[in-house]
Amino acid sequence: MKTKEDIFNLIKQTVNLSGKFTDYQIRLSDGRFDRKNMIGVYGIRKGIATRQENFKLAEQIHKLIIGLESDSGILLKGVDIYGKNYSGLFFLSEDWDRVVGYLESETDDNGNIVVTNK
Repeated sequence: MKTKEDIFNLIKQTVNLSGKFTDYQIRLSDGRFDRKNMIGVYGIRKGIATRQENFKLAEQIHKLIIGLESDSGILLKGVDIYGKNYSGLFFLSEDWDRVVGYLESETDDNGNIVVTNK
Protein backbone atom coordinates (compact mmCIF):
# COMPACT_ATOMS: atom_id res chain seq x y z
CA MET A 1 0.00 0.00 0.00
CA LYS A 2 1.12 3.53 -0.68
CA THR A 3 1.83 6.00 2.11
CA LYS A 4 -0.52 8.85 3.01
CA GLU A 5 1.97 11.25 1.48
CA ASP A 6 2.03 9.28 -1.81
CA ILE A 7 -1.76 9.38 -1.93
CA PHE A 8 -1.81 13.10 -1.08
CA ASN A 9 0.60 13.79 -3.95
CA LEU A 10 -1.56 11.74 -6.33
CA ILE A 11 -4.64 13.71 -5.29
CA LYS A 12 -2.71 16.98 -5.56
CA GLN A 13 -2.08 16.17 -9.24
CA THR A 14 -5.86 16.00 -9.74
CA VAL A 15 -7.06 18.99 -7.70
CA ASN A 16 -5.47 22.28 -6.75
CA LEU A 17 -4.46 21.76 -3.12
CA SER A 18 -2.39 24.62 -1.83
CA GLY A 19 0.33 23.94 0.67
CA LYS A 20 2.11 20.74 1.48
CA PHE A 21 1.32 17.35 2.97
CA THR A 22 1.85 18.50 6.56
CA ASP A 23 -0.79 21.25 6.14
CA TYR A 24 -3.57 18.65 5.90
CA GLN A 25 -5.15 15.87 7.92
CA ILE A 26 -5.65 12.76 5.81
CA ARG A 27 -7.84 9.79 6.66
CA LEU A 28 -7.71 6.65 4.54
CA SER A 29 -10.75 4.40 4.65
CA ASP A 30 -10.14 0.84 5.78
CA GLY A 31 -13.19 -0.32 3.85
CA ARG A 32 -14.00 -0.60 0.20
CA PHE A 33 -16.91 0.98 -1.63
CA ASP A 34 -18.86 -0.74 -4.39
CA ARG A 35 -18.66 1.57 -7.40
CA LYS A 36 -22.19 0.80 -8.65
CA ASN A 37 -23.66 1.44 -5.20
CA MET A 38 -21.87 4.79 -5.03
CA ILE A 39 -23.37 5.76 -8.41
CA GLY A 40 -26.84 5.08 -6.97
CA VAL A 41 -26.18 6.87 -3.68
CA TYR A 42 -24.78 9.97 -5.35
CA GLY A 43 -27.54 9.94 -7.98
CA ILE A 44 -30.02 10.33 -5.11
CA ARG A 45 -27.87 13.03 -3.46
CA LYS A 46 -27.71 14.92 -6.77
CA GLY A 47 -31.51 14.88 -6.99
CA ILE A 48 -31.83 16.17 -3.44
CA ALA A 49 -29.27 18.94 -4.08
CA THR A 50 -31.13 19.97 -7.23
CA ARG A 51 -34.51 20.08 -5.44
CA GLN A 52 -32.92 22.20 -2.71
CA GLU A 53 -31.52 24.48 -5.44
CA ASN A 54 -27.95 23.81 -4.34
CA PHE A 55 -26.74 23.84 -7.93
CA LYS A 56 -23.04 24.03 -7.07
CA LEU A 57 -23.25 20.77 -5.11
CA ALA A 58 -25.43 19.15 -7.79
CA GLU A 59 -22.79 19.99 -10.42
CA GLN A 60 -19.98 18.58 -8.26
CA ILE A 61 -21.96 15.39 -7.70
CA HIS A 62 -22.67 15.16 -11.44
CA LYS A 63 -18.91 15.28 -12.13
CA LEU A 64 -18.33 12.64 -9.43
CA ILE A 65 -20.94 10.35 -11.02
CA ILE A 66 -19.30 10.75 -14.44
CA GLY A 67 -15.97 9.70 -12.91
CA LEU A 68 -17.58 6.72 -11.18
CA GLU A 69 -19.35 5.63 -14.38
CA SER A 70 -16.16 5.98 -16.43
CA ASP A 71 -14.14 3.72 -14.14
CA SER A 72 -14.07 -0.01 -14.86
CA GLY A 73 -13.16 -1.16 -11.34
CA ILE A 74 -15.66 -2.78 -9.02
CA LEU A 75 -14.38 -1.54 -5.66
CA LEU A 76 -13.07 1.86 -4.59
CA LYS A 77 -11.09 3.24 -1.66
CA GLY A 78 -12.04 6.42 0.16
CA VAL A 79 -9.84 9.29 1.33
CA ASP A 80 -10.86 12.32 3.40
CA ILE A 81 -8.61 15.39 3.40
CA TYR A 82 -9.05 18.31 5.79
CA GLY A 83 -7.09 21.52 5.77
CA LYS A 84 -7.51 25.17 6.63
CA ASN A 85 -10.85 26.11 5.07
CA TYR A 86 -10.90 22.90 2.98
CA SER A 87 -12.58 19.51 3.07
CA GLY A 88 -12.40 16.89 0.34
CA LEU A 89 -13.79 13.40 -0.16
CA PHE A 90 -11.97 11.35 -2.78
CA PHE A 91 -12.65 7.97 -4.31
CA LEU A 92 -9.56 6.17 -5.57
CA SER A 93 -9.09 2.92 -7.43
CA GLU A 94 -8.78 -0.15 -5.24
CA ASP A 95 -5.00 -0.23 -5.71
CA TRP A 96 -4.68 3.50 -4.81
CA ASP A 97 -3.17 4.44 -8.20
CA ARG A 98 -5.75 6.90 -9.62
CA VAL A 99 -8.43 9.34 -8.50
CA VAL A 100 -11.83 8.20 -9.78
CA GLY A 101 -13.89 11.12 -8.45
CA TYR A 102 -14.20 13.62 -5.62
CA LEU A 103 -16.26 16.23 -3.82
CA GLU A 104 -14.72 19.38 -2.34
CA SER A 105 -16.08 21.95 0.11
CA GLU A 106 -14.95 25.14 1.73
CA THR A 107 -15.04 25.15 5.52
CA ASP A 108 -15.20 27.94 8.06
CA ASP A 109 -12.66 28.38 10.84
CA ASN A 110 -14.56 25.86 12.99
CA GLY A 111 -14.44 23.15 10.31
CA ASN A 112 -18.10 23.50 9.31
CA ILE A 113 -18.91 23.17 5.61
CA VAL A 114 -19.79 26.49 3.99
CA VAL A 115 -22.91 26.03 1.86
CA THR A 116 -23.26 28.11 -1.28
CA ASN A 117 -26.14 27.52 -3.67
CA LYS A 118 -24.93 29.14 -6.84
